[in-house]
Amino acid sequence: MSSPMRLVLSVIFLCAMGIGFTIVKNRTLGVPIWVGKKSSSWLVEAKVTFFSVGDQPCSIKLALPSAAYDENVGQDAGSLGFGFHTDTGASGVKAVWSARQPRDGSHALYYRVRFPEHFPTGGGGEEVTGTPPIAVAPGFSGSIDRAAQVLIQKSREVSADTDTFFTHLFLQVSKDHSAQEVLLLRRHYEQVEKVTAEKLLIVMGIDLLQMAGIPARLAHGIRLDAGAGPQQAIPLIEYCDGTTWKVKNPAQPNVSLRGDSTFVWNRGGIPLLEVYGGENSKVSFTVVRDMIPVERMNHLRGSTLLASTILALPVSERAVFRYVVLIPLGAFVVVILRNIVGLPTLGTFMPVLLALAFLEMDLGRGIAMFSVIVAVGLYFRFLLSSMNLLVVPRVAACVVIVTLLMLVMSIVSWRMGMRGGLQITLFPMIIIAWTIERMSLIWEEEGKRSAIMQVGGSVVVAVVAYLVMKVPQIQYWAQYFPELLLVLLAAILLIGRYTGYRLSELHRFRNFTEA
Repeated sequence: MSSPMRLVLSVIFLCAMGIGFTIVKNRTLGVPIWVGKKSSSWLVEAKVTFFSVGDQPCSIKLALPSAAYDENVGQDAGSLGFGFHTDTGASGVKAVWSARQPRDGSHALYYRVRFPEHFPTGGGGEEVTGTPPIAVAPGFSGSIDRAAQVLIQKSREVSADTDTFFTHLFLQVSKDHSAQEVLLLRRHYEQVEKVTAEKLLIVMGIDLLQMAGIPARLAHGIRLDAGAGPQQAIPLIEYCDGTTWKVKNPAQPNVSLRGDSTFVWNRGGIPLLEVYGGENSKVSFTVVRDMIPVERMNHLRGSTLLASTILALPVSERAVFRYVVLIPLGAFVVVILRNIVGLPTLGTFMPVLLALAFLEMDLGRGIAMFSVIVAVGLYFRFLLSSMNLLVVPRVAACVVIVTLLMLVMSIVSWRMGMRGGLQITLFPMIIIAWTIERMSLIWEEEGKRSAIMQVGGSVVVAVVAYLVMKVPQIQYWAQYFPELLLVLLAAILLIGRYTGYRLSELHRFRNFTEA
């Protein structure tokens, strides 16, 4: 079979596979093709990590939402061998993993909750059932008791009900650090109770509410922010106004919890995570907008079709592909601009990595910082050339210089009040160091104009790649239909056979065209 025929068959096969998988995923899984038709649902994943100790039995308990919306339990390959069940008791619902003799080392366990966008997220009132709760005073004495009574009395005088009392009490405790009563209570909890700074407001607030006759207990919430990445649970306070349990954030007592911004993960005052037989345990949460409707996911749970897609991966691991799947798109832009348009660049991957850095910062600020680093780095590179160093030590010296330049620019921008300068660390320093090295060699061998043209062409290609990768529809296809990269591969193969004029060469060879 001839080479052109193999190319044509490969292109047809790749296009058929990419488009075919896309249609199947759209028709069977219900993933919408267009970004404007996205499913309105949330997926919250809890990831529990810990180290097992010896051969002793291991038991992990994770508090769950009071309403089991649509749970889906998963374990990574490194934590196989753990049994799982849910324990529903008077204290609430818990996910329980257990193993008799887990392997030594680190483990990761996952629990996922899916719910529609407009589903109640647990921040509203929950009616009191059974025996009404009773507030248990903390048992203060002496000056601590008098300081607490003063704060409670001040809040009562400016409040009309339990909700406004909560607001005014925490406004005093969290903001009025100069008040003698607040300072005295804080010192008591820090020195006597040994409460950490992170838990101080929660523990002190619950005790003051109980002392005021308002039953209160600990709760935890999750910010519904798909771009936040892995996050820690927000400590909340659940208090009873006599008929219902309500939840508020003590750090923002005058802001009501909105269902579209905060998801209450667990209530009832039970610990969020309990680990027996393990150490260094931690739980983190990752939130994404799920593109598959909840009803469809219930039907497809456990199917081989779902397991064969990226959607079967844990959410925290799936987030890694957020930018990885964009790299082929940037490479495709480089192929078009170099082989079809004819723009010169310093390598193939340098513009792509530069475009990825631009995605995380303002474009204008990114270009300015890149230009400053390259210009100053090039100056020091010319100083190094007089020492007649070998290539590897010279490039290593450039890496050190670039690192120091980034550090200095970050400190200077911070001192000047420009926090955007801290994003300079997003630039790949190894690539920038090699860019400076290549530019200096071209400067010496081909002249100043050629070096500036190639660096300028690289920046132009990076900007175009950035603009392409910034399109929401393209980002959506790359993340939820990565099989379309097969179609992109087919296009790259076709361009790879192109040997005609580049657009930038038409002006140079116009006389041949006229002839």
